[in-house]
Amino acid sequence: MLSSPLILAISRLRYLFIHVIPVLVAAITFANILNEFGVTDRALWIIKPVVKYANLSPESGLAVITYLASGNAGSAMLAGFYEQRVIDEKETIIASFVSSFFSFLNHVFIYFIPVVIPLLGIEAGVMYISARMFISVCVTLTAITAGHFLLKNRSSAELKRNDRKNTPNTPVRRKEAVKKGIKKSVRVLKKILPRLILVYAITAILLSYGFFRPLENFRIFNLPGQASAIVAAGVADTTAGFAAAGSLLSSHAVTPVQAVSALLLTSIISMSVIFVRHSLPGRIAYFGVKLGFKIAAISSVLNIVYTALVLALLLH
Repeated sequence: MLSSPLILAISRLRYLFIHVIPVLVAAITFANILNEFGVTDRALWIIKPVVKYANLSPESGLAVITYLASGNAGSAMLAGFYEQRVIDEKETIIASFVSSFFSFLNHVFIYFIPVVIPLLGIEAGVMYISARMFISVCVTLTAITAGHFLLKNRSSAELKRNDRKNTPNTPVRRKEAVKKGIKKSVRVLKKILPRLILVYAITAILLSYGFFRPLENFRIFNLPGQASAIVAAGVADTTAGFAAAGSLLSSHAVTPVQAVSALLLTSIISMSVIFVRHSLPGRIAYFGVKLGFKIAAISSVLNIVYTALVLALLLH
C-alpha cells in the first residue's frame, strides 16, 4: 500500500505528464516550424528607426537584425565587421547591447513561450517574461542612448540597400520546413525533457515528504523558505529552476510573485557562474580576449543592475 506522501508525489508527477509536457512538446515543435518558414525574417523592418537613432552603421544594423533570427549568427556577423575594421570597438560594444531586446524576442519565440509558460503557468510565466522583457528593453535603451551621443551620425540609405540585398527571396518548401522544424525540436526536447522530469520528480518527492518544512521560517528578501529550492535548482541549471518553481506553484507552496522573484534572484546569484562558464568564453570566441572581456563584463553589470531593480519592485 502506497503512503500518502508518495501518492501526493505521484499526483504531482501525473500533473507534469498530463498538463505540462504535452504543451511543452507542441509549443517547441510549433515554434521551430514557424521559425523555419521565416516568420522572424518578416519582422526585420522594425529595426530601422532604432539603427538610425543609435547612429549605427549599416553593417551593425544588419548584425542587430540578425539577432532576431539567431544570437550566434548576429554575434558572428558583428565580430566579422569588427575584424574587417568596418566598425570600431566602440560601435561593436554598443551594437552588441542594442541587440539585447531583439535577442530577447528570439528567445521569447524559441524558449520563453514554449518552455517557461508551460512550466510556470500563464500568470507566473507572463510575469517572468514581462520582467525579462523590461530588463532587455532597459539594456537596449541604454545602448541606443550611448550610441546616439557617442557615435557619429550616419545615413541609413546604405542600410536599406544592404537590407534588400541580404533579405532572402527564395521560398522554403513546406515539407522541408516542417521536417527541419521537427528535427530541431527533437534535439531540444532530448536535452530538456530528461532534466525536466528528474527535477520535477525530485522536487515533488521532497515537497510531499515535508523536506522544505524546516525552511519555512528562513527568509530571503521576504521570500518563503521554499523559494530556496528554486534558487538552488536554478543556480545549477536554468531549466531546472523553472521546473522547481513550477512544481512549487502547482502545489501552492509559493505565489507567482514569489516564484518570479526567486527566479530573478537566482539569475543575480548565478551571474558569476554564467559569466565564467558561458558569457566570457562565448564573447572571447567571437570578439577576442580584450573586446570579448569588455562586452561580457558590461553585459553582466547591466543585467545585474536592471534585474536587481525589477526584483526590488516586485518585493516592494
